[in-house]
Amino acid sequence: MRDLSSMTRFAERHLMPDTVQVSRSRGEERLDEMTGALVPAPPVIVHAGKAGLYPHQERIRSTGSGRDGAWVEEVRAGYRLLLPLDAPEVRENDAVLVVEARDQHAVGRTYRVAAQGAVSSLPALRTVWLEEHDRKPVTP
Repeated sequence: MRDLSSMTRFAERHLMPDTVQVSRSRGEERLDEMTGALVPAPPVIVHAGKAGLYPHQERIRSTGSGRDGAWVEEVRAGYRLLLPLDAPEVRENDAVLVVEARDQHAVGRTYRVAAQGAVSSLPALRTVWLEEHDRKPVTP
């Protein structure tokens, strides 16, 4: 097996210029002593560190409604998140917050992990598929 450490270092240095925080819901509730209500427990931080965020368009084809059976093609915006190889496994529905980025419009945006991370026979980095969740308001 080839040593992939130089490829991994290259990927981290040149493809991951941003900083993200990946968090996971615990699925638990805790008592808010001020209100007496049960509220969701704070999420667990899974990864805080280097990442690269890249746009990705997903084409979806499905049969249209009606008798003609026409195909309907839809293009949805999605994102690909690159993480270091040593990052913990990211799971579907984890939340991703962009903390620092070369593109200042990305800072503060949140994303939802849309699918399990990709695996590879020649791993040099982790690839995770995202859907945009929320954009912070742009202030002039």
